[in-house]
Amino acid sequence: MRSVNPPLIDLHEDISLYYVTQGAGLRFGVADFGVDLEGRHCDLPKYERSNARLVFGAIAPLTPTISPERVEKLARSYGSPFGGYRVRAPLLLALEHFNVYRNLFRRHAAKLFPVRTMWDLERVERGQGTGLLMALEGAEALEDLEDLELLYDLGLRSLQLTWNFDNRYGASCMSRKDYGLTGDGEELIALCNRLGVIVDLAHASKRTTLEAIEASRLPVIVSHANVKAVRDHPRNVDDEQLEALSKNGGVLGFTLISPTISDDPSVKSLADHVMYVYERFGPRVLAVGTDYFGLLNMPEPRGLEEMSKLGNLWRELERRGLGDEEIRMMAYGNAMRVVRENASRWRLSSLASP
Repeated sequence: MRSVNPPLIDLHEDISLYYVTQGAGLRFGVADFGVDLEGRHCDLPKYERSNARLVFGAIAPLTPTISPERVEKLARSYGSPFGGYRVRAPLLLALEHFNVYRNLFRRHAAKLFPVRTMWDLERVERGQGTGLLMALEGAEALEDLEDLELLYDLGLRSLQLTWNFDNRYGASCMSRKDYGLTGDGEELIALCNRLGVIVDLAHASKRTTLEAIEASRLPVIVSHANVKAVRDHPRNVDDEQLEALSKNGGVLGFTLISPTISDDPSVKSLADHVMYVYERFGPRVLAVGTDYFGLLNMPEPRGLEEMSKLGNLWRELERRGLGDEEIRMMAYGNAMRVVRENASRWRLSSLASP
């Protein structure tokens, strides 16, 4: 059985949210990211043990609240006591998240570096530390389309259109009326394609997902979700969405959000989701998006309590018939292909000529 972890790309971790909210909703405390803190989802020592080459560092500009409407909606949708959050002054709050990542890069420059250029991707490929790609979770912070170019200049390289609430760009997975991608949303995707900002459709409604995939000229990601046919949950994607994602060349990051997995979430029940997609759509759609640090007020799946335990998933998939190459594709190769296709548009500054 497998003893060495393949190179890993994690398409979604809420690292900055963990520091901005000082660990609210998590079962472990706050400590320097260089410390191997017992029970913490991730830190630099766990990245090293897991062979994590690239992590998408989410920027989730959310404000905690006790608003009954928000608390009840999120708890009802997730099927668990998720907590209450609203979007308030998201652009200003997003800047604080950028500051968190900037300070992490400064403090841990030898082991953690920003991924903003093709040269940075070469460092990822060589395994020289862990690269961190900054990803905005929800487009509410973009008060104007040009704001994307400003955030691009700060290092943003991936954009999730929606979180759990509808916005001016598209309907979310928890929308009461699925109005899909808006005109502004179409323009936003076109700008993302021009800049090489990776379009992320996690949390998007079905119609938004399908219309966004149709609008994009580059492969997209669904950074952290599972499969509706295995577990009927608003955050999961159905076969029509998976088919469109496969034709687009995009990937699905299987996630550790317990309510999206099963009533008894574990390594084995998560593997059920992976095998469903593998058997129907092949290995090129498979990827990983843990949502570590975003598993708020809910237990992790058994056997996947922190990143060092992802080896349990690789061994379970190997037991079910996946070979070394297919596991490597899921852990690293598929996601890197999508990143590279988008990164071919990257430039040092969005102010440069198109």
